[in-house]
Order: sequence, then C-alpha cells, then structure tokens
Amino acid sequence: MNVFFTQFAEMKMFSLLSLATVLIFGLMIGCANEAEISSYTTPKPEDVHAENHLAESERPERTAPAMTPPAQAEQAAKPARMYAAIVPNGDQNWFYKMTGPVESVGQIVPQLAEFVSSVTYNEGKPVWTLPEGWQEQPGNQFRYATLVVPVGDATQEFTVSALPASGDITTDVVININRWNGQLGLGEITTSDLESAGEDPTAKLAKMKSGEQAIYSINIVGEQSSGGMGRPPFAR
Repeated sequence: MNVFFTQFAEMKMFSLLSLATVLIFGLMIGCANEAEISSYTTPKPEDVHAENHLAESERPERTAPAMTPPAQAEQAAKPARMYAAIVPNGDQNWFYKMTGPVESVGQIVPQLAEFVSSVTYNEGKPVWTLPEGWQEQPGNQFRYATLVVPVGDATQEFTVSALPASGDITTDVVININRWNGQLGLGEITTSDLESAGEDPTAKLAKMKSGEQAIYSINIVGEQSSGGMGRPPFAR
C-alpha cells in the first residue's frame, strides 16, 4: 500500500511539473510575439520652419514682371475738310459725305454740291448721272454706294448712304450735323442755326432746295484723328 501511495505522489508531482513547464513555455512564446513599441521623434517647430524657408541671403532676387506696353495711341489729329449733305426723301434720309485734305476737298466742294442738287429719286432710290472721271463702286451694309472722285492727282471717296427718317426732319438734320462736327472736333449747332442758314452750298452750313427737294449741307474744317469716323445709329 505504501508503495502505491509513493508512486501516486511521484506521478502527481511529475504532472504538476509538466504543467508548469507548459505554462512557462507559453508565456515565453506570447512575449516573443508581442508587438514591439515604435517610437517617433517630433521635430521642433523652429526646425520645420528652417527646412521650409530660405534665409534672406539665399532668396532669389525678386524682379517685377515685364510691363505690357499700352496700346498704341491714336495718331495725332490732322486738319481735314468735310463736305456732307442730307436729303430727306419720303421715309428715308439720304446722306452724301466726303472727308479729306483741306485744300483738295475745298477745290471740289462746288462740284459736290452741284452733283447732290442734280440727283433725283425714283421709288425711294437716287438716280444720278456721274460727272466725267467719277466712278461708282458697289455699296455694302453701311453704304448705298461709293463714288470715287478725282481730286488733283489723287481720288477721294464720296459716300452715299441712307437711314429711316424719324418723322422730324429738323431733329434728324441737327443730330447728324452735330455728330459730323464732333468728328472734326467742332462744336454743335442748334435748331435756330439751321433755321437761319443761307442757301450758299459752299457755306459752313446751308439749307436750300432743288425743285421741291430740300437739301441741308455743311462745309467744315477741323481736326480729324485716326480713330473711327462714325458712331451708330446715325449715318456715316
């Protein structure tokens, strides 16, 4: 019996030792597999600033961007003469106009005025016979026709155009004459100026009749810039 208890005690002790060994081995494996703790170094703010900013002495020289040159200014105004006439006819106003060198245009103003007076109108369209040397060119969306007139050794354009009449002839005439005056840097006229105008077709401002047809004309001298000559909505 004593031998039996002795063997049982030895077996129990062996089992406990084996269990302890297994536990210790398991703990060792768990510790080995435990994730390692990583550590990071946070840079100081002043170090970050230094890495991302150049010292004043290291900065590239700053240069202003090249300036875009302004648009070329219009050429200086130059003396010019304008002869223009307005002929109301039915529900349209007809416009005849020439602008060019003062002396050259001045020489043919009488011929221009005579031509305008000779024009008749058939079904709202002008009918004319061109003087010798004149040539007619087809019109476009702005002009009914362009008449090329010899002036000395050169030529000048005498434009013909039309616009619907407003029903107030005096207002139409004054507005257009003032616009033309403005193109040569001249002042405006008034209704009174138009009413008191004489019949000399070569005068600065004239009002006359050819048969029953009224004609209003100007013969003005001023300074013309290189910019555009007209502005809508009235005739060029």
